[in-house]
Amino acid sequence: MIITDNDFKKTYFMGYSTPDGFTTHLRDDIESGEFTTYIIKGGPGTGKSSLMKKIASSLSDLDEPEIYYCSSDPYSLDAVLFDNLKIIIADGTSPHVIEPTYPGAREILVDLGECWNLESLSSSKSGIIDSTNRNQRYHALAKKYLSAIISVNEDIMSIGDSALDCSKLDAYLERLSTRLFPKKKASESQGRIRFRQMTSFTPVGVMTFTNLFEHLNVYKIEDSSFAVTDKLLKQLARRATDNGYNVLISKNVFMSGSVYQHVIIPEIATAFVSGISDDIANSTKINSMRFYDRDILKDKRKRLEFDEGIIKELIDEMVCALKTAKDIHDELESYYINAMDFQKVNDVCQRLIERIRSDHQD
Repeated sequence: MIITDNDFKKTYFMGYSTPDGFTTHLRDDIESGEFTTYIIKGGPGTGKSSLMKKIASSLSDLDEPEIYYCSSDPYSLDAVLFDNLKIIIADGTSPHVIEPTYPGAREILVDLGECWNLESLSSSKSGIIDSTNRNQRYHALAKKYLSAIISVNEDIMSIGDSALDCSKLDAYLERLSTRLFPKKKASESQGRIRFRQMTSFTPVGVMTFTNLFEHLNVYKIEDSSFAVTDKLLKQLARRATDNGYNVLISKNVFMSGSVYQHVIIPEIATAFVSGISDDIANSTKINSMRFYDRDILKDKRKRLEFDEGIIKELIDEMVCALKTAKDIHDELESYYINAMDFQKVNDVCQRLIERIRSDHQD
């Protein structure tokens, strides 16, 4: 499914769940020391997402924002990053808990709990506890399905690894990288890798921000066995950075470790993507089968077909669990919405916008 946002060009997921918990590479930027981070605290439905969207819109004349959506609710914002202003505004509540390391110096807390009616929340105590517990149970169930998906995908990838024709793939990589990444002058520094999550699983299915690939030359990799994709993308990213190009990388959320799914090299307006069924304009297909030993894959055909069938069913069940969790989360939000003074939230938002503008006046 395609997500588009007419207001913002740079849209990503803040992160994604793993069997061991939520992970986000936004922490890399927060902990780099380059940014001032405003950490927003408050319950569900307290206006965190709306506040961030207002700030993104209000400050877009100063810097083009990067917008980070929630994988548990793909139409709700989790963070905004202004790369030139060196400002991050992030939801610091569960599951992506963020706590200040240098409070007031590098990180600033924004507490929307000051804007709610405690008596109203106290009267809804039992409902809040019940909804929270049920929501957590379904997220735990989704993680169990995810763990199974990763295990089966690792089996598929192991078969792919055993069938790789490395010499043929290496020769293709050499030709492609030489053509795409001419080495820059020796005085120029090595390129930088930054991780940006472009695909994630959500309550409405697996989603990709394909708007990121608009106006790019796209190489679309067709590879059901993962091995060619992972080696191809890792080698291309390494060669690009060695030759001085910055690279954006999105990991595969259905694999453990650091298996890559998409790579963008902005300077040459080029992207390499995989696992996307939607049509993408200006795309060139890379058929991974030319880099596999077909006889080895043929010998494992029944096992691969079984694995792929299981994966589809597991993803369907995981999405169903996430949808139920999202429905319960909506119940939970209703308690907080009824207890919020949103005029106070608007006041907090306006003060924050004015503070950032004041700090970045010419």
